[in-house]
Amino acid sequence: MSLYNISNIIGKYITKEAGFGPGYADRVRYGTEIILGALIKGIVLFTAAGFWNILPQVIVAFSCGSLLRLVSGGAHCTGYLRCLGFGLLVYLSIGKVALYLERFISPDQLAPILLSGFLIMTLCALLWAPAQVPYRPINFNEAIFFKSLTITILAVCLTIAFLFSNQIKMSFMMAGLLSLLAQTFSFSPPGYLVIGKIDTFLLNITSKKGGVPDNAEN
Repeated sequence: MSLYNISNIIGKYITKEAGFGPGYADRVRYGTEIILGALIKGIVLFTAAGFWNILPQVIVAFSCGSLLRLVSGGAHCTGYLRCLGFGLLVYLSIGKVALYLERFISPDQLAPILLSGFLIMTLCALLWAPAQVPYRPINFNEAIFFKSLTITILAVCLTIAFLFSNQIKMSFMMAGLLSLLAQTFSFSPPGYLVIGKIDTFLLNITSKKGGVPDNAEN
């Protein structure tokens, strides 16, 4: 049974028990699907990260990236299994790279790196955040609101990094920065293009190998 079908059953049950109208079933189903998908992704991701001894770095990366994505939106694979696989690759890679960079970046280099990253991400946020949702256009007031939240989160992360730079491990700093940069890339036009091509590539691979059909992943 697919994640969509499980969420649909749970959504209908909750709607019926709560006494909501039929029109709420799809909303509850959608929310349930997101929650279940996030739980599965978290369990698989953190298990794999623990196996590779990069669990703290991946937790930091996942927390920062998810928080920013919540307000900025961004491109993603159209099938759940492809989205899960691609997300695992991204976050595990960030954890490994962050641990590797810790050996080469000195405390004196931290400030220029953080400021450069913040300026790049802020410029991208001003230009492209929030990402447009295909099934629900965002109006001007909503766009300004989420754009402001995106920049605020970036500013808060930068402030925390500077205030606690002596207490936070360098690998944690790099994991947070890399995940924020990756999330920023996902809501930019080049990000949509690249992730779209990756999604198509993964779909072609699974289709040729007799993998799970696209509609069974959602």
